[in-house]
Amino acid sequence: MYSNVGPATAGGLGGATTLAYTGFSTLAVVVAAVTLLFAGLALLKLVPRRAR
Repeated sequence: MYSNVGPATAGGLGGATTLAYTGFSTLAVVVAAVTLLFAGLALLKLVPRRAR
């Protein structure tokens, strides 16, 4: 976990692998998915239905 990643850290790879150890990355993905789901459901309620 504390090994020297090297130049990959500048590209963001080091940050992504560090978050995988803490578990916050998984939690953030779940929160983002639920937020997008509820935002989509709210948009479906706001948009009027198409007339056939």
